[in-house]
Amino acid sequence: MTIIGLRNGKWDEKVSLEPTHEVLTGQGVFETILVTEQTPQFLDLHLSRLSNSSGILGIQMPEVEEITAGVKQLLKSHQGASGRLRITLYGGVSMQQVLLSLVEFTPWAAHVSVNISPWTRNVNSAITGAKSASYAENALALSWAKEMNHAETLFFNNAGQLAEAATSNIVIVVDGEAITPPLSSGCLPGITRRVLVEEGSMREASIDAGLLASASAAALLSSTRGVQPVNVLDERELNPMDETLRGIAAVYETRVARDKENWAKLQ
Repeated sequence: MTIIGLRNGKWDEKVSLEPTHEVLTGQGVFETILVTEQTPQFLDLHLSRLSNSSGILGIQMPEVEEITAGVKQLLKSHQGASGRLRITLYGGVSMQQVLLSLVEFTPWAAHVSVNISPWTRNVNSAITGAKSASYAENALALSWAKEMNHAETLFFNNAGQLAEAATSNIVIVVDGEAITPPLSSGCLPGITRRVLVEEGSMREASIDAGLLASASAAALLSSTRGVQPVNVLDERELNPMDETLRGIAAVYETRVARDKENWAKLQ
Protein backbone atom coordinates (compact mmCIF):
# COMPACT_ATOMS: atom_id res chain seq x y z
CA MET A 1 0.00 0.00 0.00
CA THR A 2 1.16 3.49 -0.86
CA ILE A 3 -0.19 6.41 1.19
CA ILE A 4 0.25 10.14 0.81
CA GLY A 5 -1.29 12.96 2.81
CA LEU A 6 -1.93 16.62 2.18
CA ARG A 7 0.25 18.81 4.40
CA ASN A 8 0.77 22.54 3.95
CA GLY A 9 -0.52 22.38 0.40
CA LYS A 10 1.79 19.53 -0.65
CA TRP A 11 1.32 15.76 -0.90
CA ASP A 12 3.75 14.00 1.45
CA GLU A 13 4.49 10.29 1.94
CA LYS A 14 5.59 10.90 5.54
CA VAL A 15 2.15 11.45 6.98
CA SER A 16 -0.27 9.71 9.34
CA LEU A 17 -3.65 10.44 10.87
CA GLU A 18 -3.67 12.47 14.04
CA PRO A 19 -6.12 11.11 16.65
CA THR A 20 -8.34 14.19 16.59
CA HIS A 21 -11.91 14.24 17.89
CA GLU A 22 -13.17 13.95 14.30
CA VAL A 23 -11.03 10.88 13.58
CA LEU A 24 -11.92 9.17 16.86
CA THR A 25 -15.65 9.72 16.31
CA GLY A 26 -15.64 8.79 12.61
CA GLN A 27 -16.50 12.24 11.29
CA GLY A 28 -15.02 11.61 7.90
CA VAL A 29 -15.95 10.70 4.35
CA PHE A 30 -14.26 8.59 1.70
CA GLU A 31 -14.33 7.40 -1.89
CA THR A 32 -13.08 4.12 -3.36
CA ILE A 33 -12.04 4.28 -7.00
CA LEU A 34 -11.02 1.52 -9.38
CA VAL A 35 -7.73 2.15 -11.18
CA THR A 36 -6.99 0.35 -14.44
CA GLU A 37 -4.09 1.10 -16.77
CA GLN A 38 -3.11 4.14 -14.67
CA THR A 39 -6.62 5.53 -15.06
CA PRO A 40 -8.84 6.39 -12.04
CA GLN A 41 -12.31 5.36 -13.20
CA PHE A 42 -14.95 8.14 -13.08
CA LEU A 43 -12.74 10.36 -10.90
CA ASP A 44 -14.89 13.42 -11.63
CA LEU A 45 -18.05 11.65 -10.44
CA HIS A 46 -16.31 10.40 -7.31
CA LEU A 47 -15.06 13.88 -6.45
CA SER A 48 -18.56 15.24 -6.96
CA ARG A 49 -19.93 12.67 -4.52
CA LEU A 50 -17.10 13.39 -2.09
CA SER A 51 -18.14 17.03 -2.15
CA ASN A 52 -21.76 16.05 -1.47
CA SER A 53 -20.75 13.75 1.42
CA SER A 54 -18.53 16.48 2.86
CA GLY A 55 -21.43 18.92 2.77
CA ILE A 56 -23.68 16.51 4.64
CA LEU A 57 -21.11 16.10 7.42
CA GLY A 58 -20.09 19.77 7.40
CA ILE A 59 -16.51 19.08 6.30
CA GLN A 60 -14.55 21.55 4.20
CA MET A 61 -13.24 19.79 1.11
CA PRO A 62 -9.94 20.73 -0.60
CA GLU A 63 -10.07 22.06 -4.14
CA VAL A 64 -10.73 19.41 -6.79
CA GLU A 65 -7.52 20.39 -8.58
CA GLU A 66 -5.56 19.77 -5.39
CA ILE A 67 -6.95 16.25 -4.96
CA THR A 68 -6.47 15.48 -8.66
CA ALA A 69 -2.81 16.49 -8.40
CA GLY A 70 -2.38 14.07 -5.49
CA VAL A 71 -4.07 11.27 -7.44
CA LYS A 72 -1.69 11.82 -10.37
CA GLN A 73 1.30 11.80 -8.01
CA LEU A 74 0.14 8.57 -6.39
CA LEU A 75 -0.53 6.84 -9.70
CA LYS A 76 3.10 7.30 -10.71
CA SER A 77 4.09 4.89 -7.92
CA HIS A 78 1.66 2.16 -9.03
CA GLN A 79 2.85 -0.31 -11.63
CA GLY A 80 0.11 -2.95 -11.29
CA ALA A 81 -2.56 -3.65 -13.89
CA SER A 82 -5.29 -2.54 -11.51
CA GLY A 83 -5.60 -0.95 -8.11
CA ARG A 84 -8.03 0.38 -5.52
CA LEU A 85 -7.63 4.06 -4.79
CA ARG A 86 -9.14 5.51 -1.65
CA ILE A 87 -9.62 9.17 -0.81
CA THR A 88 -10.23 9.74 2.90
CA LEU A 89 -11.15 13.12 4.35
CA TYR A 90 -11.65 13.94 8.02
CA GLY A 91 -13.05 17.21 9.30
CA GLY A 92 -11.50 19.59 11.79
CA VAL A 93 -11.15 23.35 11.81
CA SER A 94 -7.49 23.39 12.85
CA MET A 95 -6.41 20.05 11.37
CA GLN A 96 -8.30 18.96 8.30
CA GLN A 97 -6.80 15.63 7.21
CA VAL A 98 -6.77 14.18 3.71
CA LEU A 99 -5.19 10.84 2.82
CA LEU A 100 -4.85 9.07 -0.52
CA SER A 101 -4.02 5.36 -0.54
CA LEU A 102 -3.51 2.88 -3.37
CA VAL A 103 -3.38 -0.92 -3.10
CA GLU A 104 -3.42 -3.80 -5.56
CA PHE A 105 -6.88 -4.91 -6.57
CA THR A 106 -8.07 -8.48 -7.16
CA PRO A 107 -11.15 -8.65 -9.41
CA TRP A 108 -14.40 -9.87 -7.88
CA ALA A 109 -15.87 -13.29 -8.63
CA ALA A 110 -18.06 -13.67 -11.73
CA HIS A 111 -21.19 -13.84 -9.56
CA VAL A 112 -22.12 -13.55 -5.90
CA SER A 113 -24.41 -15.02 -3.24
CA VAL A 114 -26.36 -12.60 -1.03
CA ASN A 115 -28.86 -12.78 1.82
CA ILE A 116 -31.23 -10.38 3.57
CA SER A 117 -29.87 -8.50 6.57
CA PRO A 118 -31.83 -8.64 9.84
CA TRP A 119 -30.98 -4.93 10.29
CA THR A 120 -32.55 -1.99 8.47
CA ARG A 121 -31.44 1.28 6.90
CA ASN A 122 -32.72 4.42 8.61
CA VAL A 123 -34.01 6.76 5.89
CA ASN A 124 -34.04 9.61 8.43
CA SER A 125 -30.40 9.25 9.47
CA ALA A 126 -28.38 12.46 9.74
CA ILE A 127 -25.80 11.00 7.32
CA THR A 128 -28.11 9.40 4.74
CA GLY A 129 -26.55 9.85 1.29
CA ALA A 130 -23.01 10.34 2.61
CA LYS A 131 -20.22 7.83 2.09
CA SER A 132 -19.20 8.09 5.71
CA ALA A 133 -16.09 6.75 7.42
CA SER A 134 -18.46 5.53 10.17
CA TYR A 135 -18.66 2.09 8.57
CA ALA A 136 -19.16 -0.25 11.54
CA GLU A 137 -22.81 -0.97 10.72
CA ASN A 138 -21.92 -2.12 7.21
CA ALA A 139 -18.88 -4.10 8.35
CA LEU A 140 -20.80 -5.99 11.02
CA ALA A 141 -23.65 -6.82 8.64
CA LEU A 142 -21.17 -8.04 6.06
CA SER A 143 -19.36 -10.22 8.61
CA TRP A 144 -22.69 -11.73 9.62
CA ALA A 145 -23.52 -12.52 5.98
CA LYS A 146 -20.18 -14.26 5.51
CA GLU A 147 -20.85 -16.36 8.62
CA MET A 148 -24.07 -17.43 6.84
CA ASN A 149 -21.97 -18.42 3.77
CA HIS A 150 -22.98 -15.41 1.69
CA ALA A 151 -20.65 -12.78 0.25
CA GLU A 152 -23.01 -9.79 0.65
CA THR A 153 -26.22 -8.80 2.40
CA LEU A 154 -29.18 -6.62 1.42
CA PHE A 155 -30.79 -3.98 3.63
CA PHE A 156 -34.44 -3.07 3.66
CA ASN A 157 -35.15 0.35 5.19
CA ASN A 158 -37.36 1.14 8.15
CA ALA A 159 -40.27 1.72 5.75
CA GLY A 160 -40.10 -1.85 4.44
CA GLN A 161 -38.49 -0.99 1.09
CA LEU A 162 -35.28 -2.43 -0.33
CA ALA A 163 -32.40 0.05 -0.06
CA GLU A 164 -28.97 -1.39 -0.90
CA ALA A 165 -26.32 -3.94 0.00
CA ALA A 166 -23.66 -3.43 2.66
CA THR A 167 -20.97 -2.37 0.17
CA SER A 168 -22.87 -1.81 -3.06
CA ASN A 169 -26.13 -0.83 -4.72
CA ILE A 170 -28.60 -3.40 -6.04
CA VAL A 171 -30.54 -3.79 -9.28
CA ILE A 172 -33.18 -6.46 -9.87
CA VAL A 173 -34.79 -7.74 -13.05
CA VAL A 174 -38.56 -8.21 -13.18
CA ASP A 175 -40.21 -9.17 -16.48
CA GLY A 176 -37.09 -8.13 -18.38
CA GLU A 177 -36.90 -4.68 -16.77
CA ALA A 178 -34.00 -3.50 -14.62
CA ILE A 179 -35.15 -1.72 -11.44
CA THR A 180 -33.08 -0.12 -8.68
CA PRO A 181 -34.23 1.48 -5.40
CA PRO A 182 -34.60 5.30 -5.47
CA LEU A 183 -32.33 7.53 -3.41
CA SER A 184 -35.29 8.13 -1.10
CA SER A 185 -34.84 4.54 0.09
CA GLY A 186 -31.75 5.66 1.99
CA CYS A 187 -29.28 4.03 -0.38
CA LEU A 188 -25.90 5.54 -1.17
CA PRO A 189 -25.83 7.44 -4.49
CA GLY A 190 -23.44 4.94 -6.08
CA ILE A 191 -21.35 5.86 -9.11
CA THR A 192 -22.17 2.73 -11.14
CA ARG A 193 -25.82 3.21 -10.21
CA ARG A 194 -25.69 6.83 -11.34
CA VAL A 195 -24.11 5.97 -14.69
CA LEU A 196 -26.71 3.31 -15.49
CA VAL A 197 -29.64 5.52 -14.49
CA GLU A 198 -28.23 8.36 -16.63
CA GLU A 199 -27.91 5.96 -19.56
CA GLY A 200 -31.53 4.88 -19.17
CA SER A 201 -30.51 1.25 -18.62
CA MET A 202 -32.52 0.90 -15.43
CA ARG A 203 -35.27 2.82 -13.69
CA GLU A 204 -35.75 3.83 -10.09
CA ALA A 205 -38.74 2.40 -8.24
CA SER A 206 -39.60 1.31 -4.72
CA ILE A 207 -39.01 -2.41 -4.19
CA ASP A 208 -40.88 -4.22 -1.43
CA ALA A 209 -40.38 -7.84 -0.35
CA GLY A 210 -43.01 -9.06 -2.80
CA LEU A 211 -41.38 -7.42 -5.82
CA LEU A 212 -37.96 -8.68 -4.75
CA ALA A 213 -39.37 -12.21 -4.51
CA SER A 214 -40.56 -11.96 -8.13
CA ALA A 215 -37.13 -10.99 -9.49
CA SER A 216 -35.63 -13.45 -11.97
CA ALA A 217 -32.18 -11.87 -11.78
CA ALA A 218 -30.23 -9.28 -9.80
CA ALA A 219 -26.79 -7.69 -9.64
CA LEU A 220 -24.65 -5.74 -7.23
CA LEU A 221 -23.40 -2.38 -8.48
CA SER A 222 -20.24 -0.65 -7.29
CA SER A 223 -17.16 1.12 -8.57
CA THR A 224 -14.93 -1.92 -8.16
CA ARG A 225 -17.56 -4.56 -8.99
CA GLY A 226 -19.14 -2.86 -11.98
CA VAL A 227 -22.23 -5.01 -12.63
CA GLN A 228 -21.80 -8.26 -10.66
CA PRO A 229 -24.64 -10.78 -11.14
CA VAL A 230 -26.23 -12.43 -8.11
CA ASN A 231 -26.58 -16.20 -8.46
CA VAL A 232 -28.16 -16.87 -5.04
CA LEU A 233 -30.54 -14.57 -3.16
CA ASP A 234 -31.39 -15.86 0.31
CA GLU A 235 -31.12 -19.51 -0.81
CA ARG A 236 -33.13 -18.85 -4.01
CA GLU A 237 -31.22 -19.36 -7.26
CA LEU A 238 -31.23 -16.52 -9.78
CA ASN A 239 -30.00 -16.38 -13.37
CA PRO A 240 -26.52 -14.80 -13.47
CA MET A 241 -26.53 -14.96 -17.29
CA ASP A 242 -29.72 -12.91 -17.63
CA GLU A 243 -29.88 -10.96 -20.91
CA THR A 244 -31.04 -7.76 -19.24
CA LEU A 245 -28.05 -7.83 -16.88
CA ARG A 246 -25.73 -8.49 -19.81
CA GLY A 247 -27.20 -5.49 -21.55
CA ILE A 248 -26.66 -3.05 -18.70
CA ALA A 249 -23.15 -4.43 -18.17
CA ALA A 250 -22.34 -3.69 -21.80
CA VAL A 251 -23.67 -0.14 -21.45
CA TYR A 252 -21.55 0.36 -18.36
CA GLU A 253 -18.38 -0.88 -20.05
CA THR A 254 -18.99 1.54 -22.92
CA ARG A 255 -19.13 4.44 -20.44
CA VAL A 256 -15.98 3.16 -18.73
CA ALA A 257 -14.13 3.17 -22.06
CA ARG A 258 -15.33 6.71 -22.78
CA ASP A 259 -14.18 7.85 -19.34
CA LYS A 260 -10.70 6.41 -19.98
CA GLU A 261 -10.50 8.42 -23.17
CA ASN A 262 -11.48 11.58 -21.29
CA TRP A 263 -8.79 10.97 -18.65
CA ALA A 264 -6.17 10.40 -21.33
CA LYS A 265 -6.99 13.79 -22.86
CA LEU A 266 -6.28 15.47 -19.51
CA GLN A 267 -2.76 14.08 -19.26
